[in-house]
Amino acid sequence: MDTDRVRLCFYRLLQLFSTCAAFSLVASLGTGMGAVSHWSMFIWCFCFVITLITFIVQLGEYQPSLPFSGKSFLFTYACLATAFCLSASIMYAITYIQFLPHGPFRDQAAAAAAFSCIACVLYALEGAFLWLLFPETTFYFATIHGLFKLLETSVACIIFAFISNTSLHQHQPALVWCVAVYSICFTLGAVAMLLKLVKFESRLHTFFPHFLLGQTMLSVLLYASALVLWPLYQFNEEFGGQPQRSGDVSCSDELPSTLCIWDQKLTVAILTAINLLIHVADMAYWIHFIFIREDNCRVGDCDLLDCHNTMFFTVTSRDKYYELSEIPCYVHTIPGLLKVLQTFVACLIFTFLSHTSLYLHQPALEWCVAVHSICFFPAALTILGNLIGWEYRLPVTFPIFRFPLTLLSVLLYVSALVLWLLYQFNEKFGGQPQRSNYMDCIDGLTYYICTWDEELAVAILTALNPLIYVAGLVYWARQVSVGIED
Repeated sequence: MDTDRVRLCFYRLLQLFSTCAAFSLVASLGTGMGAVSHWSMFIWCFCFVITLITFIVQLGEYQPSLPFSGKSFLFTYACLATAFCLSASIMYAITYIQFLPHGPFRDQAAAAAAFSCIACVLYALEGAFLWLLFPETTFYFATIHGLFKLLETSVACIIFAFISNTSLHQHQPALVWCVAVYSICFTLGAVAMLLKLVKFESRLHTFFPHFLLGQTMLSVLLYASALVLWPLYQFNEEFGGQPQRSGDVSCSDELPSTLCIWDQKLTVAILTAINLLIHVADMAYWIHFIFIREDNCRVGDCDLLDCHNTMFFTVTSRDKYYELSEIPCYVHTIPGLLKVLQTFVACLIFTFLSHTSLYLHQPALEWCVAVHSICFFPAALTILGNLIGWEYRLPVTFPIFRFPLTLLSVLLYVSALVLWLLYQFNEKFGGQPQRSNYMDCIDGLTYYICTWDEELAVAILTALNPLIYVAGLVYWARQVSVGIED
């Protein structure tokens, strides 16, 4: 056994001892620790099991039979374990140790947190050692985009630790949506990392970069909706929230046993904002990387109508990620961004329209729902067609078809806006102009957004989407006129 393998085995033994000690010390304290502390125990146990498996595989030299690179897996796991153990140490100290009275139990819990910190340092040393040991290998988490994915995953795991307390969100469908957002974004990020780890992206060719771009943009939009809904329904009295910490019974100063409910809600709101910023930085990195590194699709160098040309970019050895990968520039053009906005606003409208009592009593309002559906599907199909490359096979005159299609969408949305306002807020057509006339809008009796507010939200979004379509109409009118002149 060579010196490098002996050093890795030494790291493994110390990691096994540290995680096992942390888990054992906390388990011996008994129950009553709270969801976050249980999550910390799960992290220590998970790291112990995975480290034990890698230790056995390394000793048995079973690596050639694995479907992935052993070096990449070890470095990836070392980075993830470092982040997880660090978050577990911080969460356990903040949510549990500080509330324990001075004595042997507090000392035992502090010792568990100390072992967790030691494990974090050991995993970090292993990652640094692997990075120096294989300088010719480009590890995914050693790139900027890989670091973003690591941060996104770590923050999401901390959020899951807090929302494992189901009393934070089960009473409101909007808060359940926030939980779904965290799960969807985490799953997409985990799938991206897994595909990169097993080197499956080479089989996907150009689709893998498309997936990464779409995943990052979708995550930004979803996290933005969660950042709006979570504080609104947790800290606004009109939506059943609690704006004052003193109003939460679990936050009383009389011998609290763990982090109170209001503090947990605030922590989730802060972490949601942090992860949104990380996703925005990730998206900005992709856009900067594509536009700075490549001159094939600069403004003025290529016609946006003929944006079927693919972009190729190369990476320096310092930040190697792809070699000559193809990225469609449609998503980064004006019509591409407008399509994303149109579908996103339509999805928000569909969220409110899932409450069928808003429109089933009037055929005119059902027409409005049909308008939203009719306009949504062409926009979604356009985005999908560009992502998977179907639009490349269409005739050159296809962009001219988009002008009347966009014009039709504008006319349909204008009719929906007029009818929705008339039949929802005009008494002559059976509407209700006053919010106070709705029983579910009475302050103190509602724990969710009331019917009148939902009708108003749909009206605002219905007015917003035609403006986006009008911007697209102006763009395509100009492009068609330029094409005719040429």
